[in-house]
Amino acid sequence: MKKLRWAIDGELWELDASTPRTLEGAARAVPGKALPLGLSRGTKLFRPNQIDFMQRFMAAPFLPSYTHHLGVTIQRVLSIPVSENWSALLLGQFNLRKFLSSLKENGGGDGVRKRDLKSIGKLFLDKSLYALGFSSEVLLTPDDTLLLSSDSYYAHNSSSIPRKKAVFHHKVLSPTFIKSCVQFMEGECLEAMGHTRTRPESDQMGLARKDLRCFCCLVLKCKFPHHNLTVDAAWPALFVDKETGTYWDVPFSMAIDLASLPLDSGLSYHLCLHHNLGSPKQFQGDPIAQVPASLFPGVSAKSAFSYEKNVDIWRSKAQKLKMVQPYDIFLSNPHVSASGTIGAALSANFGESSVRLVEDAKDIKQLSYHNPTLKSTLLGDIFASMSFTAQHGNFQRLVSDLTRFHVRMDFPSGSKFLSGATLLVQDLLNSHQPSPEAVKMICPTTSLSLQQQIAGPFSFRVDSGVVIDFKDKGWHIQADQPVFAIEYALQVLWSAKAVAWYSPKHQEFMVELRFLES
Repeated sequence: MKKLRWAIDGELWELDASTPRTLEGAARAVPGKALPLGLSRGTKLFRPNQIDFMQRFMAAPFLPSYTHHLGVTIQRVLSIPVSENWSALLLGQFNLRKFLSSLKENGGGDGVRKRDLKSIGKLFLDKSLYALGFSSEVLLTPDDTLLLSSDSYYAHNSSSIPRKKAVFHHKVLSPTFIKSCVQFMEGECLEAMGHTRTRPESDQMGLARKDLRCFCCLVLKCKFPHHNLTVDAAWPALFVDKETGTYWDVPFSMAIDLASLPLDSGLSYHLCLHHNLGSPKQFQGDPIAQVPASLFPGVSAKSAFSYEKNVDIWRSKAQKLKMVQPYDIFLSNPHVSASGTIGAALSANFGESSVRLVEDAKDIKQLSYHNPTLKSTLLGDIFASMSFTAQHGNFQRLVSDLTRFHVRMDFPSGSKFLSGATLLVQDLLNSHQPSPEAVKMICPTTSLSLQQQIAGPFSFRVDSGVVIDFKDKGWHIQADQPVFAIEYALQVLWSAKAVAWYSPKHQEFMVELRFLES
């Protein structure tokens, strides 16, 4: 079950986090402190493409977003036709809060009434109200794409520096899966689900459905690959520390990532070469947080191998409603399932970041080697993850036909867990009260997700981490960085949804388009 703001591959590889703070709409995850597993640059529909889709097929004139620093902003995309294999999009952003503030400052409390249209028009010429982004995507081969983007911010603040990015994707696809998906979109699989066409479609509706199917097929080609190779360069690159919620700008960052993405249980691997250049700076906010060690200048080579096992505890065999297509085909099977992952990771770091990583991991007994002369560090560790999912309902009826619960527990550092377990056993053998430090080291990173259908394709969802407050004598359990969302399932696209989410911790609101997420 994908987290709302975070894209998850496997159960442990953190991908990009959605954020409205930049036009790109995403921030990289800061690699872990003890053993940075790196960035798995998984495929996600690029932000301008999301807005373009909603404008074309959902009649959305613009998309709103909110951040604490920028306030309410609205975005719109202009599509520039180039060729069949080459697309270009122009993304514009307008700061609505700043415009209304300027209107009140120049016209008193009744600014709109006291100002004429000419003076109001001059306010629209203020460049600080706008941000402009240009992106171009080229389909080099059926499996290779190249994305170039450049964003310009005209606001007079620290975040107004231009942002540039280049991404190369190579996918190895499953032809059988793609063929079955295309057949479903063309209606050949509807009969197997109990669907029949009762009337011919009009020419206009037929063209619209054809466009939607073609668009979804393009998205399908970006999902379910056996391997994923990505070369990503950004200057500056935006990172977010999921523990503190702090954003960081790295002047230049480049990652080469290769990951095998199995569709079901089995072995998988993950290789990454990552290079940072320049001193990281805090993005928006007072520079009071400590810079994560993995963001300092340096080069790191990382590899991880894992084995995942999925088990169906119970799966409903009851027949679905005939003649009724589920709102989301991936949410149409009531079941109870569990999965587990175990693996090992190795990281070689060179440069200033290697020195900082050794300092952060000095209290953890793990496989490590540090050469001060060469400024190099070798770190090794094991990790594990467990998850449990329960779903009721087929998501076909108008009400009360979907309730879904998901819990995941991650153990990102086996060495840290063993060190904590050793301290805990020593405390118990010595008849001492377990120390908070020992208990904290063995506690997994836990997250919960609950989804409930409201009516029809609309559902409410909340994602939250679970932490123990060890500073409190009672060790009370608290919610950590909850995210609330309303999801609208796009039934015609088989498995797609528009998601409007809000994060109280980050004070961010965003509307996204997501495909093929269960």
